[in-house]
Order: sequence, then structure tokens, then C-alpha cells
Amino acid sequence: MAFAFIDRVLECEAGERLVALKALAFNEEYFRDHFPGMPVLPGAMILEGLVQVARQCLAATSGGHDLWALVEVAQMRFNRFVVPGEVVRLEVERDKEEGGAIWFRGRAYTGDESVGRLRFAVRPRTSGEVDAGGAPA
Repeated sequence: MAFAFIDRVLECEAGERLVALKALAFNEEYFRDHFPGMPVLPGAMILEGLVQVARQCLAATSGGHDLWALVEVAQMRFNRFVVPGEVVRLEVERDKEEGGAIWFRGRAYTGDESVGRLRFAVRPRTSGEVDAGGAPA
């Protein structure tokens, strides 16, 4: 993984549920161009953060195996913009297993306010499979 979108884990029920925090500094690279004059956290970064949290949740029960590929996203909703200086709480909860994939429900908050939610599925990457960055698994 090129970068970690998790600053601190708050709660962990190994393989089932994990809650983590990410503090958004004003100098984070993704704020530079998204959007000029009105920096907001790209929704794709919220998704990436939730996937990283799910990977960490699963690694707690898979002997440290963290090579999980995102294979599907469903029901993604964003409620408001997230801006520099805020702290995002990322929560994932295991939902079900289906067709070799593990489904999670993910939610993102700033304080008690929901900023987004979605369902997504991950599956283990196999040896020799190439990740999005072009590197072999």
C-alpha cells in the first residue's frame, strides 16, 4: 500500500468490526486540486480509507495477510463535504460472505455527523495477480 489513510484504531473486533480515525491536515496532497479555492476530501479517498480499515480488520484474523482486493461497491452515498482540519471516523462491519468475497458495511463520520456510507466487497488477491499500481501480489 502506497499510503495509510488510518491514523489510529479505536475499536477492533477481529474479523468483524473496526473503527479508525484519520485527521485531515491542510497540506494533504489531495486537497491541492480538489477543488481549487474550495478544498474537499475526494469521495474516492473515503472509499479507500474504508477499504484500508476492512483490510486491517481482516488481517487481525488472517495471520497478517493484507492482500485484499476491492471487487465491488454498492449503495455509495455521500451526505456532505469533508474539509481540511476535520477528523474522519471510519467504521466497517462485516456483513456476509458471497462468491469468495467478503462484504462490509462502511460508514464515515465527522463528529456525530454522517458524511457517507456504502457496502463493498473484498476478496483475497492470489499469487501473481497484479494490483492497481502494476506490482505483482
